[in-house]
Amino acid sequence: MTISKNRMGRATALTLSAVLLAFTPGCEQLRGNLLDAVDPDLIMPATITSPEAADALRVGTLSRVRGITAGGEGVWMLGGLLVDEWKSSDTFSQRNETDQRSIQESNGNVQGMWKALPRVRTSAREAINALKQYKPAPAWGIGQMYFSMGLAELMLAENFCNGTPLGDGSTGEPIYGPALSNAQVLALAVAHFDSAAQNALPATDASAIVLANLVKVHKARALIDLGQFAAAAALVSGIPTSYVEPLMTYSLTTGDNQVWSLNTSAKRWTVGDSVDGAGRIANAIPFASLGDTRVRTVGSTLGTSAAGRGFDGTTNLVTMSWYARSDAAYLASGVDARLIEAEARLQAQDIAGVTTILNALRAATQKLSPSYTTAVLPALAAPATQAEAVTLFFREKALWQFSRGFRLNDLRRMVRQYGRTQDQVFPTGIFFKSGTPYLSDVNFPVTTDEYNNPNFKGCTDRKA
Repeated sequence: MTISKNRMGRATALTLSAVLLAFTPGCEQLRGNLLDAVDPDLIMPATITSPEAADALRVGTLSRVRGITAGGEGVWMLGGLLVDEWKSSDTFSQRNETDQRSIQESNGNVQGMWKALPRVRTSAREAINALKQYKPAPAWGIGQMYFSMGLAELMLAENFCNGTPLGDGSTGEPIYGPALSNAQVLALAVAHFDSAAQNALPATDASAIVLANLVKVHKARALIDLGQFAAAAALVSGIPTSYVEPLMTYSLTTGDNQVWSLNTSAKRWTVGDSVDGAGRIANAIPFASLGDTRVRTVGSTLGTSAAGRGFDGTTNLVTMSWYARSDAAYLASGVDARLIEAEARLQAQDIAGVTTILNALRAATQKLSPSYTTAVLPALAAPATQAEAVTLFFREKALWQFSRGFRLNDLRRMVRQYGRTQDQVFPTGIFFKSGTPYLSDVNFPVTTDEYNNPNFKGCTDRKA
């Protein structure tokens, strides 16, 4: 069920590393927390009787947040596999069926993604309860936990079917949640982002400033999902384009960046393309073969790939080359803020305004990871029609935000908010591993783990 804690049942004292983390100041504290976070399962809420112990719960929650972004096989990766960002170069049927848009409720990889998201919510609620009692200041620590809850809820709403249940197990007594629509989950995420913003204090603290910008970008994402485009643009207007914050850090001792790990190292994922051995994939952006500076790759989908073969021994491997093994991943950036503003212009049918923002991004170098900055790109011509502007905007958005958890939701929104059919935006054609067509999934199902919740009877619908 979604309130699962994944506890190991051991009540232990705080480790020295967790204690030291609690006293590391400013932005470096946040980076250190995520770099050195110990296993959050080693501290039981019943043992929390001090500020240091309460802060360790916060550290553990941030470790779980790392796991639902680039630190695990979750939304950033599996969402991209369901659409056109990634292809399976693996032998595992669970990854292959996701790639073919035909996902079973018992899919083991999706089960892991599903369980990880509610665990962030439970862990954050436990930390909030403890911090309020034992360490209420600085308030940004509590704010981080509200942000973590909102982020998990945003990911659930953007990537899963309608009918996701949200429960609470933070007090030790499970509370089973009813099935909620994506819109209801988004409303809850907005409320938690608001609580996070209220706790981004003291306002001059570096960690509070980081939190405030994170909240603005992610609340704006939720507002876009809810159709509140102008409000979203207003929210991020003060964020500079140069803003990046690598909160999700990695190291050889605490875990690799999984975008690098699953693609470059394990070779189980290959960068997506608009053509493969089975022919053309309609609607897919040719990420692997486009040669665009924003998605730098090694290898080729057809012919003899310079990167060799994938894990399955037959699929050409194409690797991304903008993340190294321990590179941090950006949860939010100024580029994200400008794209939110551009979509508000798009909704207002201000084609010239959209083009101006997109060209301003292309006219400057942009930092996409700690080890990679893009080159300047040539200017785009203004689209002639609103339909062409929609197509151009989402293509540019996909290239700027590759494998950061945006693409699946954007394709869903093209159906839901822009009136296109799924056959006009999702990958279609023949799936190269089976020789049979891509199927019709446009989101992830709630997995079989949830059927022990008496309030859950399955997805209410699988619509975009």
